[in-house]
Amino acid sequence: MQTLHQFSNTDDLIIEVREARGTTVKNKQIEEHLAALPIKSLKDTLSLSEVTSHDQGSTLLSFRNQLSLHANRRASDVVITTLQTLLNTVWKACSAASEPAADPEIVRRLRVTSRRALVALSVYSPLLPKTLTRFFRQHLRDLRQAAGVTRDYDVLSDRLYQHLPPTSRVDDLFVHQLLQLVAKQQNENRKSICSMHSELSSWNWPLRVATVKNQVRPKKMVYLKFMQNQIKGSCTRFSKVANSTKKNPSQLHRLRIAGKKLRYALEFTPLEYMNCSLRESRKTLQKMQNKLGDFTDHTAASEILKQFSKEPLADDMLFVIHKMQREEHELATLSCRQFFGWWTGKRRRSMYKRLEKALDNG
Repeated sequence: MQTLHQFSNTDDLIIEVREARGTTVKNKQIEEHLAALPIKSLKDTLSLSEVTSHDQGSTLLSFRNQLSLHANRRASDVVITTLQTLLNTVWKACSAASEPAADPEIVRRLRVTSRRALVALSVYSPLLPKTLTRFFRQHLRDLRQAAGVTRDYDVLSDRLYQHLPPTSRVDDLFVHQLLQLVAKQQNENRKSICSMHSELSSWNWPLRVATVKNQVRPKKMVYLKFMQNQIKGSCTRFSKVANSTKKNPSQLHRLRIAGKKLRYALEFTPLEYMNCSLRESRKTLQKMQNKLGDFTDHTAASEILKQFSKEPLADDMLFVIHKMQREEHELATLSCRQFFGWWTGKRRRSMYKRLEKALDNG
């Protein structure tokens, strides 16, 4: 993520507002506000960029180690073990994220595991009954959405913490008041995850996962051949989205999701099939996801601040929120421009050719 410049002059901005309105705050009040913030920030663990950078390699390795993607085993056998592993991982992540003070990284993992399991349901759909797919898909979508909204607030909280004034100058109540608004919503978001966990527990998620083995359709085709056919479909769907993407938030978000789906589908491919072309394509998709992540984070922060600006707050507080919101919007625009400077037609066509070559040689 880019370093935010909008906070670089926040001290001057707040001083200007205070001088105009005569606002004064005591250090003791600030400390009380800090102590009242209930949600642990990413700042207390790793910064978001550190978490993302560390997780990209280690999570994929850990994820692959959990699976048994045997190329020459029956496709149905591999689908059973893979799907059960993924769904059990989602359950563990949901249980951990349902804790009231769950670490933001745990919430992020719930979002990732839910999306990965959704992609697996899509890729493996030819071997799955529609009733099973429909039931799990709806719950996974709800979990992904709840975790996604929670993560947006966690990211905003982290960025606010990063730009607090130095301790020697802690006389700034406005940012702390905003942090409290964020923390309040973080609590509400975590309550929704907790409610979902209770619902899934009543639905007996672990038992339903265990019965998956009795519902997967037998398939004599080996897993490698099955995945080759499925990857071709995923590539076709991604290229359609990529070729039609325009420079607006909804379509850029759609492109990022399509890229994630293809990248996750490639993760279900046996290692012996992951030739140089597929590995390079996966790296390109990862870069695309990271670059578009800047755009989506700035857009989400702008929307959250826009919602806060509708709250019945003091004029000086609203002034600061409007200022931050405008500059988040500017940063989203800048991120969009930088992305399209990187995601050129040449780069896109090059990746298509690599994928086509890899699939044709499979």
